[in-house]
Amino acid sequence: MQKIKTKISEASIYQFETFFHLDYLSESISSSYSDKDQLSSVAKILKKDSIKSIDITHYNSPPSIIPTKYYDKNIKTKYIETNSKKLSNINDDLSRDRKITVVYSKNRSLSQILNFDDKKVNHTNYFTQLYNYLIGKLNNSNGFSFFISLSETSFEIIIFNKNEFVFFNSFGINDENEFLYYTFFVLKNYQRSIDSDKIIFLGKYERFKKFYDLASKYSKIEFIEDDINFLISYESQSFLILNENNIRK
Repeated sequence: MQKIKTKISEASIYQFETFFHLDYLSESISSSYSDKDQLSSVAKILKKDSIKSIDITHYNSPPSIIPTKYYDKNIKTKYIETNSKKLSNINDDLSRDRKITVVYSKNRSLSQILNFDDKKVNHTNYFTQLYNYLIGKLNNSNGFSFFISLSETSFEIIIFNKNEFVFFNSFGINDENEFLYYTFFVLKNYQRSIDSDKIIFLGKYERFKKFYDLASKYSKIEFIEDDINFLISYESQSFLILNENNIRK
């Protein structure tokens, strides 16, 4: 999930393990790294003189999240050893409030396939953009806020306690029962009061109604239903894009 400021001179690429998605103005293309026809179409778009920079959001690597005051740039490889097998081409992002540093491994597939030499390229991890988006939505000063982002095959939980970041994890799921199992596990470990704590879903979609109904049995639930929330499907996968500036405002 992400928040990206899109200007006319910028193209946005969302990079996953097996595919990527390009957005530029009204042009939108999803492609695997081996689809020659789609790659040719993407390359043609990116060669446009009007595109001065490319924003790449990395979904392909699970991030490590470190409080900035404890972060040591000299050992950044160590931070991702426990959650990633890719220990090269490592990047770090500083959150907007400067409280956390997000460390992750960048996927070089696109840079090897497409030529970005004449463009400015900005790299960001999806969690950094999600965190930056959520800190602008915090309004629960009395308890825990459990933010949940759902897709067809997984969901993510981000927890804030009295507006301070506490926890983040992603869970693969096959159905609503697995969703309930992991959600209940997290609630059991962090929830203090059903009166003050709440689950806040990012977006509200009919396809996930059963998930919402289950969650409402164990916690108060709310929804963030901005116009900027929408799902993009790519074959069996879905992902949520948050874009405060341009995406369907």
